[in-house]
Amino acid sequence: MTAIVVFESMFGGTQAVAESVGAGIASCGLPTDVVEVGRVVGDGERAPWWPDDVLLLVVGGPTHRRGLSTETTRATARAHGEVVSGLTGLDRWLAAAAARTVGTLPVAAFDTAWGTVDGGSASAVIAERLLALRGRLVVPPETFRVVGTSGGPSEGEVERAWEWGRHLVSTVR
Repeated sequence: MTAIVVFESMFGGTQAVAESVGAGIASCGLPTDVVEVGRVVGDGERAPWWPDDVLLLVVGGPTHRRGLSTETTRATARAHGEVVSGLTGLDRWLAAAAARTVGTLPVAAFDTAWGTVDGGSASAVIAERLLALRGRLVVPPETFRVVGTSGGPSEGEVERAWEWGRHLVSTVR
């Protein structure tokens, strides 16, 4: 059995949080794959990929305009420089994912955000979509703070993400 952390990231902040969440999960002895959303969608020349033995699904992305990124917000990000998730996003994967992919899996959602606390939440949208796919939400959606658009996680957030990942394992064992 394995855990999978699927993430979308523009400038690397969400990727850093996803990798820390995955490391926290793995530190509890649960094999963990941390995968950029384009890999599960199969963008560009990559074929879609999904493991057969998922025990826990964690999904995270950046908050854009109070919710999930869109093709428009990804294009704006690409105009500012190289991005991690350049070809697709969680919006596309979650819209196309079959309920059999998520099924009754334990799921968790996180996002990254900067600015004010009332700036919206991609994680709330992710959680709603995972629930619509029959996932079993094991913790409330979580937000990790980043410094601006490209400054990476705020001080202490990488460590907090690691602890959050460890906590997720206790919800499924």
